[in-house]
Amino acid sequence: MPAGVRGGVYVIDFVTHTAGPADDVLVLELSGRLDEHASQFLFDCLVGHIERGRNKLVLDCGNLDHITSFGLGTLVRIHSRLKPSGGVVHLAAVGGVVAKVIHVVHFDRLFNMYETVEEAVAAFD
Repeated sequence: MPAGVRGGVYVIDFVTHTAGPADDVLVLELSGRLDEHASQFLFDCLVGHIERGRNKLVLDCGNLDHITSFGLGTLVRIHSRLKPSGGVVHLAAVGGVVAKVIHVVHFDRLFNMYETVEEAVAAFD
C-alpha cells in the first residue's frame, strides 16, 4: 500500500506482503524517510494489522534513506504494541545512514537485525 502524500507533505512509501511457510509474517518494504511526517502514518497503518492478529513483523529497510528520532520512536512503539501478544519486530537490510543511527542509539540491542528479508523471515521458525 503506497502511502503517498498527506496534507501536502511527503509521507513514507511502503508495500506490505506476507511471507513464511504459513504466510504469517508481515513484511513491510519501506522506502524514503521515516521522520516526523511519516512516523505516525506508518504506525497507524500497522496498528490495524496488529489488531487483526499479525504479531510477526519484518521491516525491510533496504530502501529507507533516513530515520529521525520520530522514526526511532515509532520503532519502539511498534515493538511495545507487539510485545504483549508475544510479537516480534525484525529489521532487515539496514544500511547506510540508517544503520549508523540504529547502532549509535543501540537499537541493535533491542531489535534483531538481519542482512536480508529472507533471513529475517526464517528467524521466526
